[in-house]
Amino acid sequence: MAAILSPIRALLNLLLPFTDKNTPLVQDLIHTIVLCGTLYFAPQLVELYHSRKPSHIVPEPPDPEETEGTQEDLPRDDGWVLQPDTEDEAVERPPPAPTPPPGQNGEPAGWLPPDDAPPQFLDGEGEAGPANFADNDRPRPTPANRTVGAKKAKSLARKDQRRAYHEFHRQQAELRRQEEAKEAPAREAALLAEKQRRAEVEKEIQENARKERERKKEEERKEQEEESKRRERALRTVRELFEKKGAVDLGDVAWKEDKNSLWIERLVRASGLLSQASKRGESTHIMITGGGWLVRIDEDLMRQAYTDAIAFGNKRDGKVSFSELGGMLEKAVRARAKA
Repeated sequence: MAAILSPIRALLNLLLPFTDKNTPLVQDLIHTIVLCGTLYFAPQLVELYHSRKPSHIVPEPPDPEETEGTQEDLPRDDGWVLQPDTEDEAVERPPPAPTPPPGQNGEPAGWLPPDDAPPQFLDGEGEAGPANFADNDRPRPTPANRTVGAKKAKSLARKDQRRAYHEFHRQQAELRRQEEAKEAPAREAALLAEKQRRAEVEKEIQENARKERERKKEEERKEQEEESKRRERALRTVRELFEKKGAVDLGDVAWKEDKNSLWIERLVRASGLLSQASKRGESTHIMITGGGWLVRIDEDLMRQAYTDAIAFGNKRDGKVSFSELGGMLEKAVRARAKA
């Protein structure tokens, strides 16, 4: 494969400039100028060569069968008179009618008609009509029946086809415009009715949306009122039980109001019950336990818890843990709440 590509590569390096680093720069520039000039002037030289070269090729005559077929397929006008395309072949005119001898129509020999007499014609010679047309064989040349060649006839036929095509489309467009003009009032009435219907529908939709907004606002207002009543009722219950017993099960109060313990805890913290003891200056502490109880720790409760702890410690060599002390305090709180 390398043996095949190496000659091709050497040939390309020879034909193209700037392929060999050992070649001088001036030689590469001259090589480039010559190559560009050759590529630029080559098409003109080839065209000049072909224009000066004599042509000995004789065109083949067209097939008479194909020519006859194309001419038969072409529509022709009855008023056209076809003649050869070349001017060499002249159309022979019919010979003039011979002059009748004197006395043939009943006149004597040597008789001459007067100057004011109408001209005399042979049978049907000067009369107008089809009989006189038959003597001439060629109609009078007019724009309607002018003499044209076969090529001109084809061109005229194509023009007539194009004219008929455009005329057909013009007529169709005119018919469509007339139909649209007839249907315009009904179409405008339908559009007006549709606009009115849409306006009524949009008005109804807007009215329904307004009613829906009002209904939601009323529901929200009622929910807010119900929530306010629920909060007031829950706080009142908590305060009454707290003032009476000093301990309240917040989970029980929340369950009666269909709420959870988190809701009642937030409500109690926001109400300020936890800071009432510090404001009064009493030696008590109000807190919410992990079990959800609101309790008040005072001196009596702590004295009862320490008494129970001392009795419990005497039984166990005076050892009482903080968890055990907390259990005793919780027992004292529950006992106060049940009292």
